[in-house]
Amino acid sequence: MRNNQNRLGAKTPAAPPAGTQPAASIHPSLPYAVPTEFVELPSRGKFYLDDHPLSGQETIEIKFMTAKEEDILASEALIKKGLVLERLMENIVVDPEIDPKSLLIGDRNAIMIAARISAYGPEYEVNVYCTACDQVNEDYKLDLKKCKHKEGFLDRGFLNEHDIVFDEASKNFIIRLPKSGLSVGLRLITGSESLELDDIDENSAVTDLLTKLVKSVEGQTDLSTVKSFVRYMPAQDSRFLRKIYLQLMPDVDLTQDFTCNHCGRQEDKEVLLDAGFFWPR
Repeated sequence: MRNNQNRLGAKTPAAPPAGTQPAASIHPSLPYAVPTEFVELPSRGKFYLDDHPLSGQETIEIKFMTAKEEDILASEALIKKGLVLERLMENIVVDPEIDPKSLLIGDRNAIMIAARISAYGPEYEVNVYCTACDQVNEDYKLDLKKCKHKEGFLDRGFLNEHDIVFDEASKNFIIRLPKSGLSVGLRLITGSESLELDDIDENSAVTDLLTKLVKSVEGQTDLSTVKSFVRYMPAQDSRFLRKIYLQLMPDVDLTQDFTCNHCGRQEDKEVLLDAGFFWPR
């Protein structure tokens, strides 16, 4: 999460209730205006530091996708560089004070799903592989409007059961590890940090990830202490942290009910978000 106030800007006023609003006219001589909508954030703005525009904000305003955004999705240069979704996010987020890379991963997912629905509708056709009969179900229709938010961080029973406390000042979860018994501060990672993890050495994938997540050990926040602890963290604690992170992380639940057209097997399948997600068949 970035703390550069000049880049992120001061906190914006509370957004209006979710809905569709007209944006500025695309040209003075044309009556058409690109519409916008307010997207509910899975994080509810709880995990952004006070100098971030989305601190305490439950929604974000985005523009409907246009032909200009389709140009971005079709750009071979951006596809090769892996920047398609980043450029798309930069184009559709209305507030210029907000850097999309500074958004939490779950909030970014909510924005992409909302953009896809407003552009092409909620129906999403995919090829789904059935693990029971080894058959591929072609053009299986999923309903994106059925996606719900994961809100484990609001589950008081879950937090109490695992002795997890949320620190409002640091925006970290304070967690007692089961093996070492030490207390660590766990922070949600942003889009920019997620991109950095895409380029990490596979030989240090676990420790690099944990270094992003762990921000304090027994109240000590200096990076050298955190790195040293992560390197020698008991495997049981490492696995516990990675599992608990997924349960705490505010996100969009992308699982959908799937019934195989060949054998009738019912199971849950997860919708994948990539550049192809925005091109309906």
